[in-house]
Amino acid sequence: MDDLGVILRGFAIGLAVAIPVGPIALLCMRRTLERGFRFGFSTGLGAAVADLIFAAVAAFGIAAVEALLLDYQLALALGGGIFLLVLAGKTAIARPAATIPKFNANGGSAASALVSGFVITATNPLTLLGFVAIFAGFGVGNGLTNDRLALALVLGVFLGSTVWWLALTTVITRIRHLFSPVTIHRLNLAAAALLAAFGVYELIRALMMAAPWLF
Repeated sequence: MDDLGVILRGFAIGLAVAIPVGPIALLCMRRTLERGFRFGFSTGLGAAVADLIFAAVAAFGIAAVEALLLDYQLALALGGGIFLLVLAGKTAIARPAATIPKFNANGGSAASALVSGFVITATNPLTLLGFVAIFAGFGVGNGLTNDRLALALVLGVFLGSTVWWLALTTVITRIRHLFSPVTIHRLNLAAAALLAAFGVYELIRALMMAAPWLF
C-alpha cells in the first residue's frame, strides 16, 4: 500500500471508531448545544487524541504501552468508573435555561472539555483491543511494512476521528435553534444515563480484577 492509500484506510477506521453513538457523542452534542461549537468540538477532539494514541499502540505494536495498560488496568477501570459517575451526576442535574438566546460559556474551559473527552476514551483499555480488531477487519496489519506506513495509518485515524467530531459539532451548532430546553434536558438525562452505565461497567470490571486480592 502507498502512503495515500494507508492514510485513507486509517481515515475510514477513524470514522468507524468515532461514529457509533456513545457517551462521548452525547456529551459532545450536549456541550455544543449549551456552550457552543468550541466546547463541543474540544470534547470530541479529546476523544480523537485518545484514538490517536490507541491507534499508534496497535499500529506500531508498542509493547511497553500495552504492558503499562495491562499493569494499571485496575487503576484505570476504577478511576475511569468514578470519573464517569461523577460526570453523569453533573450532567443529570444540569438544567437548561427556559430559553436559549445565546451560548453559555461559563462552567469550565475548552481545555477541560478536551481533557474530559480524552479521559473518558483513554481510561478504557478495551479500546485498544477494539483498534486491534478493527485493524484486522480492515486488513491493514500485514500491509504496514515500515514505520512510515504505520505513521500514515495513525495520522489517517486521527484525521477521520477529528473530521467526524468537526462535522457533528458543526451540524449541531447550525440546527441548535431547533432544540427546545426540554429536548436539551432529555439529552442531558440520556447522556447521564449512558455515562453512568459505562461508569458502573468500569467499576464492575475493577471489582472483578480486584477479587483475587479481596477474597
